[in-house]
Amino acid sequence: MRVSPALASVRSSRPVYRGWLVAGAAFSATFGSVVFFNPVLGVFAQLLEDEFGWQRSHIAAAISLGGLGAAMAAPMTGAVLDRWGGRWVVVGASLGMCACALILSQMTQLWQLLLFYGIGRALAVGAMSPAAVVAISNWFIRRRATVSGIVAVGPRLGMATFPMVVALVIDVSGSWRAGWVALALIALVVALPSLLFMRRRPEDVGLLPDGDAAPDDLDALPAVVERDFTVREAVRTRGYWIVGGAMSLVMFCGGAVNFHQIPHLVDQGLPRTEAAFIVTIFSGTGAVGAILGGMLASRISVRWTMVISLAGMGAGILLLRNAATFQAGMIYGLAYGVFFGSQIAMEQVVYADYFGRRALGRIRGSFQPVLLAVNAAGPYLVGVWYDQTGSYGAAFLAFSVMFSLASLAMVFARYPAQPSRPTAEPMPGVAIGTS
Repeated sequence: MRVSPALASVRSSRPVYRGWLVAGAAFSATFGSVVFFNPVLGVFAQLLEDEFGWQRSHIAAAISLGGLGAAMAAPMTGAVLDRWGGRWVVVGASLGMCACALILSQMTQLWQLLLFYGIGRALAVGAMSPAAVVAISNWFIRRRATVSGIVAVGPRLGMATFPMVVALVIDVSGSWRAGWVALALIALVVALPSLLFMRRRPEDVGLLPDGDAAPDDLDALPAVVERDFTVREAVRTRGYWIVGGAMSLVMFCGGAVNFHQIPHLVDQGLPRTEAAFIVTIFSGTGAVGAILGGMLASRISVRWTMVISLAGMGAGILLLRNAATFQAGMIYGLAYGVFFGSQIAMEQVVYADYFGRRALGRIRGSFQPVLLAVNAAGPYLVGVWYDQTGSYGAAFLAFSVMFSLASLAMVFARYPAQPSRPTAEPMPGVAIGTS
């Protein structure tokens, strides 16, 4: 967002802006949320099929149930984050994920996978991730896209390391149950930074976004030029619905790809460790893409960065469809990962970019039930398709088309004009200044 020259010239006298500690806590939260992300469950998929005789669609159903649980809780979660912030949301979610992972290490029945993986995933995507997104959007305006790119490295780093770590733990121990114990420990540790540093908004502790210092006379400080919408105002804009539609396509495809890519590569004849390594490469380049996306968005806007990223994902998914060798898989991981990482970074701040901080949690939460529902449906429906056809080819081709359509939709998703109000309304809970 643009900042007036007078405000941009005012710099904090503090040696370290507290928002960077909040960003570090958000990074830790998004990193830890990967414990219940699709690629990690993908490592266990064939092992559970072999031991218990479960179908792939049955295993994918656990992802879907978790997504549906997060979808139902999303509006309430958004309201909680706006009112109290994400500190205890992250801590509570981390403890719950730890407990679920330990229970999964002892599971013997399909209902246990469906219930406890579902709960863990609901906490990961419905609590951990939103808390991090809302926090960085509240603490940064001018630097929002760049900081989002940095924080978006967290899940990419988790996706780069967790599948490989789990695969190695399983190979060394000879038991998939040890993999869940390792994940439980990770889920427990990532709560600490949020407990220590996460806070709701800079105004709550006498600061301003981006570390700008307030002068003695606050009335003399020109306001940040930022869009400022309520939920009712946001849903009346065309941008709200176009962005939501584009994101729905992305969430449907992205969730399915993340879960099914390792099983697909294994089906193609690659060893499990090689398939996990390709996901490591995919996630590692995703981290680079997140940073590059944040830098690009600070120059050309979040919207146009999403247009480019989604078009690249549409082309990149075709590489996975045809990856029959380790080398081909590596090319997929390198190419698709960059665009995927950039897109994920933009997803974190697109609602703040369009509608500001005033009611960010509620605005974002108002469409989350749709996004999380389609994200939940993707892995399951593609699993059913695979069980019926024995191939992912047609599904991956359809994903390429959907990513391309989402890119085209963002071309038409113009930024809405600031709504006019008779009088300025202060942001709820603000200690100093206005947003």
